[in-house]
Amino acid sequence: MSQNKPTMQIRKRGPEPVARHALGLLKGHLAKRGFAQVELVTRWPEIAGADLSVHCVPHKFSVTASGAAVLSLLADDRAALELQHQTPKLIEKINRYFGYAVVSRIKVVAGEIPKPRVRPALRRLTAGEESELSAWTSQVEDPELREALTRLGRNALAESRKTAILKR
Repeated sequence: MSQNKPTMQIRKRGPEPVARHALGLLKGHLAKRGFAQVELVTRWPEIAGADLSVHCVPHKFSVTASGAAVLSLLADDRAALELQHQTPKLIEKINRYFGYAVVSRIKVVAGEIPKPRVRPALRRLTAGEESELSAWTSQVEDPELREALTRLGRNALAESRKTAILKR
C-alpha cells in the first residue's frame, strides 16, 4: 500500500519582491473590468502609439450578445471626437499587435484621464558626497552590484535635504 506523502515547500524568510505578486493582482483587477489581455492596458502606449495614448486609455472590455468584442476608451474631451474618426485604424493596430481579432468595436467615453505622477527632479550631489559614496561602494567586488548600490545611494542622498555629512 503506497502512501501519498505531502510535499513540503521550502519558503525563504523575509520580505518578498512585490513584482512576484504584482501581475496576479493586476490580472484580478483587470479581469473585473473585462480585460483578458493584460497587455492591452500595460502596453497601451506601445499599441496605440505615443501621440494617441496621451489622450485616451483603455477603460473597459466587454462582449456583446452577438459576440462582438467592444473596447471602451476613456478619452479627454478634446480628443474624444477626433478619436471617433480614428477608431478603424486603432482597431487594426490593436488586432495587428495581438495577431488576431481581439477588438471588433471601440466605444469612446469622454472623461478625465488620470495623469501620471511626475517626480520632482533630484538635486545634484556635491563633490564630497560623490567621493564619499564612491568610497562606500568601492569595496564591493561585483561591478553590477556596485553600480546598483551607487545608484541607490545617489538617489537616497539626492532625495534628502541634508547632506550626508550632516546626517551622522
